[in-house]
Amino acid sequence: MALRRVLRLTALWLVGSSIVASAAWASPSPASIVFDRTGDLYAIRLGHGVSQLTSTFAREHAPVWSPHHQRVAFAVGKRAVGVLNVATGRRRVIARLPDRIDGIGALAWSPNGNSIEIGATNTFRRKKLFRLNGTVWAVRTDGSALRLVVGGQGFLTGLAFTPDGKRVFASTEWPNGVILWHRHAPLGVISFAPDGSGVRLVRRTTASDLDMSRDGRHVAYRGWIRTCHACGEIWRMSPNGSGAHVIALPPKGYDGLFDPSFSPSARQIAIVATHGRHASLWIMRADGSRLHRVLGHVSGVDW
Repeated sequence: MALRRVLRLTALWLVGSSIVASAAWASPSPASIVFDRTGDLYAIRLGHGVSQLTSTFAREHAPVWSPHHQRVAFAVGKRAVGVLNVATGRRRVIARLPDRIDGIGALAWSPNGNSIEIGATNTFRRKKLFRLNGTVWAVRTDGSALRLVVGGQGFLTGLAFTPDGKRVFASTEWPNGVILWHRHAPLGVISFAPDGSGVRLVRRTTASDLDMSRDGRHVAYRGWIRTCHACGEIWRMSPNGSGAHVIALPPKGYDGLFDPSFSPSARQIAIVATHGRHASLWIMRADGSRLHRVLGHVSGVDW
């Protein structure tokens, strides 16, 4: 127990250090869903039990699978990014964003698995008003070449690469009580090149928690036109912004839906449903049918 405590403390203080996770998976499966629970990472194979992937004192959240489900990228605290090798259980913090960053809202692997894009936000007070600056950063998976690629956006809570790796899609919103640093920043679903060039609005709407199917044919996101900002329903559309429609509303007794994530086959979508302070994992078909509960006490899911 004493050694385990030392290892946990080391993870907090040494950026780039490695620890052994409490439960390594010998054979990661594309059928596995990764999620965070009380600051640690877990995964579940449908039809099997839950496996704990990490156990540290650091708050780990927003996990995302690498393209072949061999590694998991995740946020650590407010501004660090880690990578976990699921087979070996080795966990490494690869990057730390500048101190002005207040939080990481989204991560996305490039299709070749060589880099990770990071959606982060900083809020600051100027002339007695709170202002928000949404940013996207890029880093190689070995921790090198950390750089800012996009700035001046709204609150970023979803990132996804197109299958060819040529564009990155993002969901961006305007939270209550703040002023955007760039007042005319596009809000809704946007896209840009991985180097940050060519930012364009795909669809002006309410949007957060965006994901794209592996085949690149569909985009899913959380909206709140039919419910409320604190609640949310799940929408689906084409990557060109057409055909947007609601596919799922909160089940009876639940407040809202969050974090849609396509299965590797794009035939199903995992989501988080909230009831007060409680959140649970639900799964449905990609058209929103057959919505059913799988597991309680989860957040930040990725399939």
